[in-house]
Parts: sequence; structure tokens; C-alpha cells
Amino acid sequence: MAITCSNCQTEAAEGTAYCPSCGAALAGPAAPATSSPTQIKFNAAVLTQTDRIVGVATAVLFISLFLPWYSANAGPFGASVSALTAHGYMYISLILSIAVIALFAAEALGLWKVPVSAPMKRDQILLIATAISAVLVVIAFVFKPSGGGVVNVGWSFGAFVGLIAAIVAVVPLARPAIRARQGK
Repeated sequence: MAITCSNCQTEAAEGTAYCPSCGAALAGPAAPATSSPTQIKFNAAVLTQTDRIVGVATAVLFISLFLPWYSANAGPFGASVSALTAHGYMYISLILSIAVIALFAAEALGLWKVPVSAPMKRDQILLIATAISAVLVVIAFVFKPSGGGVVNVGWSFGAFVGLIAAIVAVVPLARPAIRARQGK
């Protein structure tokens, strides 16, 4: 007798604890209707070392977007601005950072994971998200706002933190992809 997943409607063999398609917990056919609610626990053990590196670096990148990236001085007056204030396109990096962190949190909490039947593998999705963020951070770092000759604009510590975090987030995912392409 097959068990139907209530999440994605995939059928699984009797006695299967988790759906082979979406990973949701399956209830057996004789499960009581008044079962206790499932407790959600954070299990970092489901995340690989690469996931942890990417997750921490992405969280640091997220925080760095709100830190001062550029400082401007005009005589005795000075000000600083974040990457989000100086470059509106950095909101893309902010959204991608939230998505990557949310994916890791959902997996560690056992709430959701990328289905096996998805058109792209999980690591490909993560590589694309972190690569786009890294490219945007490099562009924001290189093309700092100009002061028009009146204001002296320089980098602040947030720009360096963001640049390092973006690189650290993408390298562990890019390295296996590059090696795989070279091996073909």
C-alpha cells in the first residue's frame, strides 16, 4: 500500500518516513488523527561545512550592506553612506542574501529543502545566487560614487567587509563547479 505525501501528492512505499520528492514527513496509514504537533528543532548537522561557510559569509555580507561603504569629506564636513544608499541595485544582493540564509534555515529546521525533481540542483541555485551577489558587490566596490571634484569620496570599512564576505560565500561553491567543468 502506498502513502501519499500531503505536501506534494507524491506516492511513497508504505513504511517510508519521508517523501522522496520533497522531504516532508509522511504519516503512516494507521496514524492517529489526534497526533501531537510536530516540534521544530534547529539541526545544524544537516548543513555541510560548505553550507556553514557560505551561510556565515552570506550573513556577514547581509550585515555589511547596512554598514558605511563610502565616506565623503568636503572641508570640515563629512558623511558616510551604505551600499544600499549609494547603489540601489545592491538591494538585489540584499534579497539574494535573505534567500540563501532562508534556505539554510529552512533545511536546518526541517521545514523545506530543494526537491530532487527541481530543474536545478541545490548547489547550482546557491552558486548562482552567491555569484550574482559577488558580481554586484565588486561593481559597487569598483564604481564608488564620485564627488564631482568638490567632495573627496573614499571607501569605508563596510565595503571591505562586504567584498571579502561576497568572495568567501561564492568560492566554496564555485571551486567544485570549476573542477567539474575542467574534468569534462
